[in-house]
Amino acid sequence: MFRVANPDVERRGLFIGLEGIDGSGKAVQCRRLGKWLSAQGLKVRVLTYPDLKSSYGKILNAFLAGKVSIDAKTQFLTFSADIMKDQESICKSLEDGEIVITDRYFPSTVAYQCAKGVSLEGALLQIELLSPVKPDLIIWLDVPPAVGIRRRRQKRGKRKKDVHDTDESLLLKVRANYSRLYANRWLGGGWARIDGEKPIGEVAGEIRELASQLLG
Repeated sequence: MFRVANPDVERRGLFIGLEGIDGSGKAVQCRRLGKWLSAQGLKVRVLTYPDLKSSYGKILNAFLAGKVSIDAKTQFLTFSADIMKDQESICKSLEDGEIVITDRYFPSTVAYQCAKGVSLEGALLQIELLSPVKPDLIIWLDVPPAVGIRRRRQKRGKRKKDVHDTDESLLLKVRANYSRLYANRWLGGGWARIDGEKPIGEVAGEIRELASQLLG
């Protein structure tokens, strides 16, 4: 039986969210964590936001690629809708005993869009009113914006660039918002900060240790 951080929600599975600015290493660590958990004989489901296969995700992908312009409030609503569309299936996965891992969740939406002028207090209230599934553990991979920007420039493959990549002043605000969410343990008490500048293997080991504590 998993040690669930949200006893008000009946579930047999486990929900772990990875957060951080662009270039913090979320995608790599999601893959590593999912592979490690699967090797333990556990059923794992990994979700990435924005979901580029969804109708919302296609709009967001065009925005991130700089092909369309969307104001900050509409960004907030669209990113939120992209996550909310999966709430029922996430609940079902947890009820079935799966481990759900997300590469970004609501903290990202708050951190980024509130860095662009959306009211932090208003954003938190709106999301609380939506009553989303709360992760048992939110792992914040914290890196300085300059590091994230350098890593993104070196990235290959899909979405190797987006509108946030070179805006260090914006990413400083995003990082500050993550710090506020972490300090207040928003969206569930299970928050952990990991220094994302450490070697990939070391970061992966710290994440496995955190997951192991929940697995009991």
